[in-house]
Amino acid sequence: MARFSDEQLWKLKDETDIVALVESYGTKLKQRGNSDEFIGLCPLHDDQNPSLVVNRKKRVWNCLGACQTGGDVIQWVMKADGVSFRHAVELLSNGA
Repeated sequence: MARFSDEQLWKLKDETDIVALVESYGTKLKQRGNSDEFIGLCPLHDDQNPSLVVNRKKRVWNCLGACQTGGDVIQWVMKADGVSFRHAVELLSNGA
């Protein structure tokens, strides 16, 4: 079982636009003013009020609603697709 190097993981996180990734799952995000933050309905639970916050500059997401979780692009794919860390990295590496 091959292990991913820290360098590989940092590069993957750095090169993946987290806003584009979240939107590729069908979530419409709206920019908060001129900031690096975007907000939208969280697709990971039945969200009636926008509770998903995505920060492009910090490359992280956070659900302030029912999920009460967040993370980087890898954790997004893990949660959204219900896959393991390894599978999420492979999906992102292949342009998920």
